Amino acid sequence: MAKFDRPLGKFRFKVEIDGLTLAHFQSISGLQHEIEALEFQEGGVNDRMHKLPGQGRYPNLVLKVGYVNSQMLEGWHMGFTQNPGGVRRKNGSIILCDDAGEPVTRWNFFQAWPVKWEGPQLDSSGTDILVETVEIAHHGISRMG
Repeated sequence: MAKFDRPLGKFRFKVEIDGLTLAHFQSISGLQHEIEALEFQEGGVNDRMHKLPGQGRYPNLVLKVGYVNSQMLEGWHMGFTQNPGGVRRKNGSIILCDDAGEPVTRWNFFQAWPVKWEGPQLDSSGTDILVETVEIAHHGISRMG
C-alpha cells in the first residue's frame, strides 16, 4: 500500500465482504471505536472526579449503496431474519484508495452480520439514483496500512 503525506479524498473507497469486492457505495459511516469513560469519586477529593477507562465499543457500520437490483445485501439480512443460526457471520474490509485507485489503507471488520436493511426510497418527482442501506454489527475494527 502506498504512503501519503497529504490528505486523501473521501470519495475513493471500496468494500470487501468475505473476499468479494463490492462497488458503487455512496457512503459509509460508523467507522469508529470508543472507550467508555467511567467517573469515580474519591472520598476527600472535592475538586474533581477521577476518570477511568471502561469497555471499548464499536458502533455499527452503515453502508449506503447504489441500488443495482441485486439481492446480495438484502438476502444476507433476510437469511438472518429467517434463520439466525443458519447464516454465518462474515469478515470484511473498507479500503481507501488514492487518485489512481490503488489501495492506501484498509480497515478490517470481524464477525459481521446485518442488523438492518433499508430498501430504496421511491419518489416519482425525484431524479436521484436509488440507494439501499445496510447496517452491520461487528466485533471490532483494525486498521492495516
